[in-house]
Formats: sequence, C-alpha cells, structure tokens
Amino acid sequence: MRTLLAISDVLAKVSETVARLGSWLVLPLIFVIVYDVLGRKIPFLQQFVMESWLYDFISPTKLQEMEWHLHAAIFLLAYALAYLNGTHVRVDLWRENRTERTRGWIELLAILVFALPFCGVLVYQSWFFVMKSYVQGEGSASLTGLPHRWVIKSFLLIGTGLLFSALIATLLRLLVYLFGPEELRSAALGRLEMVQLKSSVRETNVSAPK
Repeated sequence: MRTLLAISDVLAKVSETVARLGSWLVLPLIFVIVYDVLGRKIPFLQQFVMESWLYDFISPTKLQEMEWHLHAAIFLLAYALAYLNGTHVRVDLWRENRTERTRGWIELLAILVFALPFCGVLVYQSWFFVMKSYVQGEGSASLTGLPHRWVIKSFLLIGTGLLFSALIATLLRLLVYLFGPEELRSAALGRLEMVQLKSSVRETNVSAPK
C-alpha cells in the first residue's frame, strides 16, 4: 500500500510540475493582450508595425489567434492539477453533506465507470487529431494567421494525458484510503483534496446527534 501512495505521488508531481511551468504562459498572454489593445487605441503604432518586418510576426490576426492558443494551453496544462487539488467546478448538492468515506466511494466509482474510460477515448482520439493536423500541414484559415496548427492541438493530447495520470494517482490513493491499513488511511486522505470535508461540514457532522 505504501508503494501505491509513492506511485501516486510521482504521478501527481508530474501534473503539478507541468501545470506550474504552464502557468508562466500567463506572462506572454498578458503581453499579447496589452499590445493588441494598445495597437487598436494608438493608430500610429499599428501603422508602424504594418509597414515594417514586424508585421510577419505580430499581425493583428496572429495576435488574436495567439490569445486563443495561450488561453487553451494554460487551461489544458492546469486542469489535471485543478482536479488533484479539488478546485475544479463540481455540482455537489447531494455529495456535499456526505461523509469522507462516502465521498471516497463516489469518487472511486466515478473514476472507474466514467472518468477513465472517457479520458482513455479522448487520449486515443487526440493522437489522431494531432497527427492528422501535422501530416496535412494544417495552419490558420486566415492567410496572415498562425501556421503549424498541430502545435496547439497537441496540448489537447498533453492535457488529457496529464488528466489521465491524475485520475490514476487519485485512484491509487482511494484504494489505500478505502482498503488500506489504518495507519495509511490518514496519509491517503490528506492527499485526496476532493474527498476531504471542509472544517465547517466536519464540525457539523461531529456535533450532529447519533
């Protein structure tokens, strides 16, 4: 069981490292947005770029597409970490007031029945999605847009692969928490952010009459 926790930690670390590296893409995204806004508000700046060699690199179309691409890359690289940290959007109207072990069982069944099969299909299809784009030399539909569309499409494959590893890491932790020895259950629970009760809910459950 300790081995399962160790493996889960390695898988989770990969998702965390990639997400933190991907977060630096926010800086070029801010730069692109600021420049795009200034170019629209300061006509002579846009005119200067259009009449210089810079236009081949920072045309308005390229900048707008770059904004979309950076948004997508940041989201796809961070989604696995958001799941591990329990910070992604959930609809918990019923699950919210369940015990931690009940939450654990719900998460385990959801991963096995829904998440892993769906994620596996998405990884499989994403590979062909990227390869088709690469082989065809797909680029922007606009003549002045970004080329090599396969680069941004590959982030779908990378992000889904990271999510798949995060699901496996969570599955291993759930196995330890639900079926492992008592001394390892608290360690596993400490790694299951999506299962842990908030302090206010825990206090309510403890103070509620048996």
